[in-house]
Amino acid sequence: MKSELDIVREINRMAGEVRPVDLMMDLITRYGYWAFLIYGLILWFMPGERKAERRRTCVSAFLSVCFCSCISLFIGKLWKRKRPFTEDWRIWNFTGHKANSSFPSNHTMNGAAVVFQLIRDRMPGSWCMAVLAGVIAFSLLFAGLHYPSDLLGGTAIALFIHKVMNDTGLRKLTGEIAKGLSFLSDTLWLQIKGR
Repeated sequence: MKSELDIVREINRMAGEVRPVDLMMDLITRYGYWAFLIYGLILWFMPGERKAERRRTCVSAFLSVCFCSCISLFIGKLWKRKRPFTEDWRIWNFTGHKANSSFPSNHTMNGAAVVFQLIRDRMPGSWCMAVLAGVIAFSLLFAGLHYPSDLLGGTAIALFIHKVMNDTGLRKLTGEIAKGLSFLSDTLWLQIKGR
């Protein structure tokens, strides 16, 4: 069985073979998460049926990302796992990423936290966002930034937080928060439109 470093080295070896692929992977690695932010804004402001449910989903996903990030910060303080590109000079860090803690993968963790909520609530486009989260995760291996266990660990943390958010009283709380934020955003929107 190959070690994780061998797996990352094999995947990263593809880098440099086809320059447009390298550019695409670099853009996905650096900026792919922006698609989640744009999707969230569209989901929040999209008119039509299920508006309250869509907004509760946005709040739940946002709070899940916040809780996941807190756990990641705590883990990073306890365990500073070196990134693959610092362990093997043959792994090309073409993104220029700094050599901070590798575990867990924050991009994978936060993407999974959002996707779990989108799929649970049957939001439009949720499976497209799941594919994007998978592509972002692969791009992190391709770029030599993470080990496979960093991705799996981030996903496990996201799943844990998802369960906490939806199987406890927090689900009701996120609904109340969404109502309050909906009132504020709708009022602000009407003020901007001049009504």
